[in-house]
Amino acid sequence: MSTEKYERNGHVVQITIDSDATGQCTWSYTIDADGFTEMRDRPVSSSDEALEAARNHANAKADLLPPAESSK
Repeated sequence: MSTEKYERNGHVVQITIDSDATGQCTWSYTIDADGFTEMRDRPVSSSDEALEAARNHANAKADLLPPAESSK
């Protein structure tokens, strides 16, 4: 399992990548530690591929939210 945390549009995105015994990877994320989105039904063959898919999905969702003040 690996985790990546970053800020997008003022929102904190946290992505988690999991792999199973066969090496298939799935992803999940939260935005501002609220709500939970996951992709478990279509695993991919690498953690890099899963991370890219999760980033694309999370970034699109964060971009639709009203901008938040930066936590920095």
